[in-house]
Amino acid sequence: MTEVNKQRFYKKLAVTGLAFTLVGAGTLGLHSLHFTGEPTVASAAAETYTTTANLNIRSGPSTSNAIIATVKQGTQLTVVGQAASGWLKVSYQGKTGYVSSEYVKKSASSTTKTYVTTANLNIRSGPSTSSAIVVTVKQGTQLTSTEQAANGWLKVSYQGKTGYVNTQYVKESTGSSETDPASSVYVATANLNVRTTASTSGVVIATLKAGTQIDVTAKAANGWLKITYQGKVGYVSGQYVRALAGMKVVSNPESIQVVVNKQNKLPENYVPKDLVYTTIPFTFKEQTEKKKMRSEAAAAIEQLFAGAKKQGITLLGVSAYRSHATQSALFSSYVQRDGYDKAATYSALPGTSEHETGLGIDVTKGDGTCAAQDCFGGTKEATWLDAHAAEYGFIIRYPKGKDAVTGYKYEPWHLRYVGKPVAQAIKSKGITLEEYYGIK
Repeated sequence: MTEVNKQRFYKKLAVTGLAFTLVGAGTLGLHSLHFTGEPTVASAAAETYTTTANLNIRSGPSTSNAIIATVKQGTQLTVVGQAASGWLKVSYQGKTGYVSSEYVKKSASSTTKTYVTTANLNIRSGPSTSSAIVVTVKQGTQLTSTEQAANGWLKVSYQGKTGYVNTQYVKESTGSSETDPASSVYVATANLNVRTTASTSGVVIATLKAGTQIDVTAKAANGWLKITYQGKVGYVSGQYVRALAGMKVVSNPESIQVVVNKQNKLPENYVPKDLVYTTIPFTFKEQTEKKKMRSEAAAAIEQLFAGAKKQGITLLGVSAYRSHATQSALFSSYVQRDGYDKAATYSALPGTSEHETGLGIDVTKGDGTCAAQDCFGGTKEATWLDAHAAEYGFIIRYPKGKDAVTGYKYEPWHLRYVGKPVAQAIKSKGITLEEYYGIK
């Protein structure tokens, strides 16, 4: 290509919104995609489109807006709305942006199917055993597939990652826990023995705490379930196990606006990457994990505490970050005290607690009283937080009268950092994080 032709070609790229680097006749690597913004929210009117060329996804409906990602020709995008001047609002890898409708076409309709692995199985980067292993999943794991690949392989998605598996080791899920127990998430409702056989005469090979998530692979005789736990196969009594219908793993745990609740859990053993100690005062002196938050949230809570103090309100931190192990022990202790059903109204199952995100914190009055107790409601401190928390990017995560939406009773002491724009929108509308994103 001559230098003149190169200049003409690059000019055309700038107009159409395409961006890729040429070396000879080849296209060099598209960088890893990093978005900021709202979490994955499926729209009822969403449609799937396929790009007809390498294409920029932009922050707004214009070529003057910033490029937030470049995707290859043939990439599937979920269109969630129309924008001005022939642009489409799209969702890609859990985030939102805009593309010119000139370079996408509506995908042929496809049916998404759910499969369950029948053995521990490698998900690979391509449809061949010679391709790199992306992740290894346990027997009984659910995988979503929208298309077949060559030679008996399936293209699947799992926890936000895409890859390929051999159809020899998966079966289509019926969606019914009666015939396919692996299609649901199960949890122990009491401390529970795992045995070598489906009987109390079997040898105990492990004891699970109440609240432990269980990988159920099959039903056994007499109300027992066959499970896998830490690589071991065993049996537990179904009398002490609960199926959690609709539970799914969030694909964007690092998002500031991630929605974690009773239907949306964090990936197994997730740990935020940017935890730091806050400088705010707590009800205790020890330097423990409970004083940590993600860096952006930590800076914001320090500003909130300073702002409150200027207006004559003194606050103390009670509990911020909790590791998965800490949440497991805490929930188990509540089950022992109050039973599973009651404990679940005020405490989160391991993996579903906002404290595990590093974005939530419980606070109380400057004298330390009413810490995480109903008596905090109605105090001048609670009133100030309700009125001003959004100014610093926080919401009262579990508002009064929203138990049916959030799954938890009113907690005026529980703050959740979501960033100022989202917090102020939620406050102005008097809604919850779930209602803001239209999800459960």
